[in-house]
Order: sequence, then structure tokens, then C-alpha cells
Amino acid sequence: MHAKDPGRPSEPQRRRDLPRKAAPAADGLGPGLGGGSPQTVLALQRGIGNAAVSRVIERSRHQHGAGCGHPQATVGPAARPGEPVVQRAITYAKADWSRQHLSPDRFAELLQQASGEQEGGGFSVPYRELFKALEESAITIEIDEQTDIRGARALFALSNEGEGGALRITPPKDNASPLELREFAATVTHEMQHALDSVTGRFKSQEKPQTMSQRKISTELRAFGEEAAAALKLAMGDGYSKSQGKLSAILEAIPEDRLTPERSRLAWEFHMMDSYRSARLNPLDAFRPKIPIPNSVLLERVAGYLSSYGLVDETPTSSEALKWLKRKDNSVVVEKGLVEGIVLFHNHRPQPE
Repeated sequence: MHAKDPGRPSEPQRRRDLPRKAAPAADGLGPGLGGGSPQTVLALQRGIGNAAVSRVIERSRHQHGAGCGHPQATVGPAARPGEPVVQRAITYAKADWSRQHLSPDRFAELLQQASGEQEGGGFSVPYRELFKALEESAITIEIDEQTDIRGARALFALSNEGEGGALRITPPKDNASPLELREFAATVTHEMQHALDSVTGRFKSQEKPQTMSQRKISTELRAFGEEAAAALKLAMGDGYSKSQGKLSAILEAIPEDRLTPERSRLAWEFHMMDSYRSARLNPLDAFRPKIPIPNSVLLERVAGYLSSYGLVDETPTSSEALKWLKRKDNSVVVEKGLVEGIVLFHNHRPQPE
């Protein structure tokens, strides 16, 4: 589809740049990168991106739990005898921008002001249903604004209990362009999928069929599918006419001021894997004949996580990451992570009309 990004390190160079091994944190929830050197952080950023690095670092530095100093479930006024207690599942901790603009309706107004488009036409707020589900959850998600999350737009830090946590956000600048706002919304959608997995108990429920490290890869693969669908809806809207042709051709024609090359490639890869799944074929078989392995955004991200979670001794190439996914003992990762991520992409991407 798109040519490889100029300036992106080659596979051999990326293997040299990235750390040979990331030691797991004491609590088992992420690599011990909280005090990592700038060189280590930069190398990881090249391999898996700012948002992914920030999430790994943040999980190693702090986990939310009782007595951590952050608010837990927020309960409304004392209920009278016999009346149910009202619980707000989303709380805001010193979050001025998020309190004013993060809800889907408010964000739609913000993007409309920047782009001149109306929701449902030129764009859609892709995390609307996720936000609603989190609001209705019985488990609290704290939304906080941070300036020290290493350049990420948003990240979700899971609580020690494996349910709930903190969604940390770096607000867009006041004069953010429509593309910057769309990128922000796609990242928030990715992180809200993690939050939903936590409040529904999905992350904990996979403990028996998967190891902790496998669960981490699985939840990322699911969120990648949701992110790819979100970016595509923000660029195209909720639907497209069949007269425009196949989605793969439409995707390649979307201008870069609406969809960045990286997210365009990610969406294209999920669309190809979805086509194989629909034909009852192994989605991983879409690589090589349809998806060029060296330029794969998905495999590059997986390779970075395999290294940062200590699953391999040195950072693998994209080809080696694909081999890892195809291993029989990792079939559960493909089933519970990648395939479910493909289904999320299929259900939430723009639909033909």
C-alpha cells in the first residue's frame, strides 16, 4: 500500500537500537522501565510508538489500588434507607480539559469547530459506545490529565486488582488541527478499549487460558483492531457507498491530512486479515501474499511488545514476530486477541451502504 515511512529505522537497525531484554517489573504487570535511560525510551519509541512506550512505563512506575492516593469509586449523596447508592463509574482528577471536552458530544463540537464538519458526515466520534459503557460500569475509571507520559496522547494504567484503573490524557493543544484531533480520538479509543476490558473483567478472565504476558499481547491486539476502526471512521464517516468501490481501494485514496500513513496501513492490514477470516482462512495467512511483512505496522508493534514484556531475548524482526504468533503454544493469543480484534474492526469500521 504505502511505501515505508522515510526515516523509519530498517529492521536490522531497529534490532540494534532496541534493548536486548526488558526485565519484568516486580508486580508482573510490565517491564521495569520507570527509571529507564533516555536511550532506552527512545529505542522503544522507534519500535512500538510513543503511546505504547508510555503505557509500559506507566504500568511499571505506578499501579492504582487501595491507599495509592487516587480516588476510587465516587459515591453520590448518602442514600435514604431502602434507596440504591448512586455510583459514578467515571471520575475526574484535576482534569479540566477532559471534564469539558472528552465526552463524545463535547468532543464532536470541538472537532466540528476545527473542521467545519458535522458528526455523521465527515467524521464520527468512535469512542461514544465505549464511553457510555464505562459510565454505566460499577467499577470506577479515573480520568486524569498528565504532562509526563512521554508524549503519548493517552494511556490506561490498570489497577493492581486487574479491574478499573486510570485513563491518563494529554489534552490536545488549543489550536489543534482536525488531523491532530482525529489522531487523539483514535488513541483514546484504543485506551478506552483497555479500560472496558478491565471493568468487564475480561483481562482477569483470561488468566487460566493465558499467561500474564500472553494476556498483555492479547489485550493489545484487541485494542489495535478497535483503534484501526476508529481511525477509519474518523477519516471516512460511519459508512460509504458501494459505488465507490472496494474498501481497500478507498482506503488507499484517503489523503494524509485525514488519516496518517501509519494508521492507514494498520487499517488496511486489519481489512486484509478480516477478508481472510470471512473466507474461513487463518488471518495470519494474509501476510506475505497480501501484507508486506517488513512494512507491517501490526507486526512491528507486536515485535516491540514481545521485547518489552520480556518474551524474547532480543527484539525480533517483523518476520520473527509473525512466527511467534503462529507458534502452537500462542494459538490462544491469536484466538483471544487478534481474531477478536479483527471482529471489533469489522463491526466498528465504516459500513457499506
